[in-house]
Amino acid sequence: MQLKQIKFSRFKGESNEWSIEGKPQNGEFGQWLSFSQMNLIVGKNASGKTKTIDAIRHIADLLSGDIQISRLNLLGYGTAEYQLIFNDNGSLIEYYLDYKNGEIIDEILIIDNQEKLNRAKSKLWYEEIGRELTFEIDNDILAVSKRDKKQHLFFEKLYSWGKNLNHYRFGSQLGKDAFLKDVNVIRNDDEVDLKDGDEVTGIFVLGKNKFENLYIDAILDDMKSISYDIEKIDISLLNNFPRSGYGLTVREADLKNMTDQREMSQGMFRALSLLVQLNYSLLSKIPSCILIDDIGEGLDYDRAKSLIDLIIEKVKYSSVQIIMTTNDRFVMNKIPLEYWSVIQRVPNKCLFYNYQNSTETFKEFEYTGLSNFDFLASEFYIEGFENEG
Repeated sequence: MQLKQIKFSRFKGESNEWSIEGKPQNGEFGQWLSFSQMNLIVGKNASGKTKTIDAIRHIADLLSGDIQISRLNLLGYGTAEYQLIFNDNGSLIEYYLDYKNGEIIDEILIIDNQEKLNRAKSKLWYEEIGRELTFEIDNDILAVSKRDKKQHLFFEKLYSWGKNLNHYRFGSQLGKDAFLKDVNVIRNDDEVDLKDGDEVTGIFVLGKNKFENLYIDAILDDMKSISYDIEKIDISLLNNFPRSGYGLTVREADLKNMTDQREMSQGMFRALSLLVQLNYSLLSKIPSCILIDDIGEGLDYDRAKSLIDLIIEKVKYSSVQIIMTTNDRFVMNKIPLEYWSVIQRVPNKCLFYNYQNSTETFKEFEYTGLSNFDFLASEFYIEGFENEG
């Protein structure tokens, strides 16, 4: 299942309102932002790239039950409106959620034009009897949390999408300072948080136990493809560490000894961490959405380009959807515009221009001979040659 379209508003109607939407059509705001399987969000500084990624992460956490709206309210995110459309192998799932000051105002679920949930009307579909019944639930809890595989199987898709979403802040440590006390306690997915990039050591143990050499060889091949010539990867008890802890270790081709994750360069570890987790998701055939903020941060130009090329190739024929952001002009210059979603920041709004809603403008730019970065810097994406004139 993939996120096909989204409209989002934080603090709607208030002075600090902020929204995510597609480019205006005929001067009308409030359009859908469409996503494809591979997406690169670009924009000028402070345009809303990370805030967009965070908004998607928040709805995933809510759908999976990993966070309550009351908790978001304490963090200052207790008022928002989501409109989402998912494509589930040709079936359309429409989900609407509106909450204010930590309390849910409305929640609606429609699957292939059939309404399954309407919270404002207190109506919920029950599969066993084939009709709607009234229901009641606390005003800070999503109805999805009532998921019952017998009566409300339709909630499972939303729950699974939210639970299996992965979020990597590539500019962060990505688990470099996180270690395992005991590798023997990691036996299934319940022992690690697959959603967070910090639990890379636990995910590696899972992958090694489940897929053995198939998994390890995939990581080694991927690292070599981005010019990290690694001959071996494993998890070992760390030496000269003040307490007992296990971490990732690698042996590079030109070194005799293993290097543990504390000693790896930040760039190498970030790439390794991402590939450890991406390969686990692909081999597990978990249909998921992967959010990567600041892709390529900390890598040199060639490796950043190679890493993104690798990601594109690996997910091309999978069920995984990728939504990335970047600020790096060199990365932008090498990623095809067909994957781009460009943010135009206007008061209270982030307007997105991409191949789906601005096809002709994107195609026109191919004839300019300019770099992809110029597409952003010149704001060609807004009006094309009309803007240039």
